[in-house]
Amino acid sequence: MEARPKREVPQTPADRAAEMLAWGVLALLWALTIWSLFQLPATIPVHFNGDGVADHYGEKGSLLQLPLVATALFAVLTALSNYPHILNYPTPITPANALSQYRGAIRLARGLKIVMVLAFLLLVFQTRRVAAEQTSRIGQEVHQ
Repeated sequence: MEARPKREVPQTPADRAAEMLAWGVLALLWALTIWSLFQLPATIPVHFNGDGVADHYGEKGSLLQLPLVATALFAVLTALSNYPHILNYPTPITPANALSQYRGAIRLARGLKIVMVLAFLLLVFQTRRVAAEQTSRIGQEVHQ
């Protein structure tokens, strides 16, 4: 492996705002999940087929798996952001381009964190709706 420069990548105000957004969405995911545990019946859908119809049911405590997985992935992406010099890049890293390449990689990881946690949040929300019989399948607007 090539010897890459280790550079400190200062955050801009936009970077700090995006990081706060990521942490906020993660907190919202946990809040919705915990609140749902008190609201939902003992048995909830835990798997959906390609049409969004529940095809397997389990205990409502299994809903905790979603934020746990999201938090683990979030932690990995956060940790990798602290060591951008170990990531793969499409161009050779030189002292001249290291800062811009590292900043781009960190921003990509931050964007992935936001999108990933939003996807898990949507999944918990949709699972909650189906379990509460507000709809018959995920992605459906009204109960049919």
